[in-house]
Amino acid sequence: MRKNILVPIFLLLCIKGYGQKLIEAVPIKFADNYIFVEVTVNNHGRPLNFWFDTGAGITVIDTDIAQQRSIELTGESKINTSGKSLISKESAFNELKIGEKIILEDITLVLMDLSHLTKYLKTNVDGVIGYDLLAKFITETNIDEKEIRFYSPIDYVFQGNAKTIELTTLESNLFGIFIETVPKNQSESITLNLQIDTGADNYLTFHNKIVKEHQLISSKKRQKTVKGFGADSTIVTNVSGKVSEIGFGDMKWKNVPVTFEVDPINSRKNSLADGLLGQKILLDFNITYNLKERLIYLEKRK
Repeated sequence: MRKNILVPIFLLLCIKGYGQKLIEAVPIKFADNYIFVEVTVNNHGRPLNFWFDTGAGITVIDTDIAQQRSIELTGESKINTSGKSLISKESAFNELKIGEKIILEDITLVLMDLSHLTKYLKTNVDGVIGYDLLAKFITETNIDEKEIRFYSPIDYVFQGNAKTIELTTLESNLFGIFIETVPKNQSESITLNLQIDTGADNYLTFHNKIVKEHQLISSKKRQKTVKGFGADSTIVTNVSGKVSEIGFGDMKWKNVPVTFEVDPINSRKNSLADGLLGQKILLDFNITYNLKERLIYLEKRK
């Protein structure tokens, strides 16, 4: 009887170990609560300081750094930032390495001046990485342990204690989740599709179209303005406020700060997202991104 019981338990343990194969864990650093990871480009020179930004559908390198490293230019690309389009130089067929085992091949780097981010965050912002990393590996940002962990997507089975939420597919390699929102002075909730954005420095952002559609700004109250910028240095002026409640999975937050976009530059007419879910909520969790299965695992931090 004892042997019959032990055999299936042993097999189960083997399956579990195989289903969540850790490739490597790499230290991360923080600047203003943003996540940074060291990336070696083309196996040359010191590792560079890259911002881990899930809102980055492309991989960016600072223009000056690209020139210093003699990165070969292969063409131009049109990119969208802060609601407008820019033409940037690009370099194809680059190799990026994180730690000892995480290698990304044939990566296109888009050149942008990131000096304004370096000045604002008071840390070198040599590049920005998001989708190109998440598309190849199951990626966990473990804030408690201050490391980013990479797992093989082959036969991956999540073993943690987390809320599992399906991802929505947005434009330009971006992704989001549905949330329920109760606006101020309203009794009924509205369902919004918010982009997961570790590069957003607030709790929530609602795009212009949603602000207008649901009349989220009261004309009877004096509004407080807030300035901001993104990957480019364009300054935008929007309005800050709060919503009564938000929720996703079975989790809820009360009286949540939100940025209401009203600046015409932020028109985002072609955006499939209704807004952004920012870092001040995302940092409540150790997060595992499984883009292959279109899932995200949100594990409450210790």
